Amino acid sequence: MKPIEIQIHQVSGQIGLNTIKPIMNLKITDPDIQLKTTSVNLDLSIEPSEIFINSQASFESMGLQGTYSFASSLAEDAKQSCIRGIERRVSTMRQMEDPKSGSVGQIVAAASKPSEKQLVIGLSPSVGPDISAKLGTIKGTYTPARVEANVKEGSFTNNFTWGRVDIYMEREPSIDIKT
Repeated sequence: MKPIEIQIHQVSGQIGLNTIKPIMNLKITDPDIQLKTTSVNLDLSIEPSEIFINSQASFESMGLQGTYSFASSLAEDAKQSCIRGIERRVSTMRQMEDPKSGSVGQIVAAASKPSEKQLVIGLSPSVGPDISAKLGTIKGTYTPARVEANVKEGSFTNNFTWGRVDIYMEREPSIDIKT
């Protein structure tokens, strides 16, 4: 008997794969923030203080006078001098009328003596100056800082396609047995 020869020829099957990758298309838009700022504002208006000093009474107490006061006192002195001069003339004439009052020369000599005028000038005032003050003011207008914001939201979009795996038989398996 002859040995039986069996030949087995085997071909493996082969699987093929078609793959499609997943696609993720993201689109992101950043938010848009617009800020508008207004700074602090402080407006000040200042009215300064004022000091009033009237030293006329002090000067007058030392014998010093202002222009108008000096003119008034000179006018008053002139008026009084005029009145005294008239009174002196009248008195002299009355003395001349009276025979008992002496000779005309004695009467004229007595009347011709100059009158003395006394002028007083002080070194320090006896009356202090009149001092007054008007206080100043400060007025302010304050405007606080402000921040205004305008926000436009960002966006997020996603276009996603799923991946896929297709399996197909590229080569069929086979077993061939021959004897």
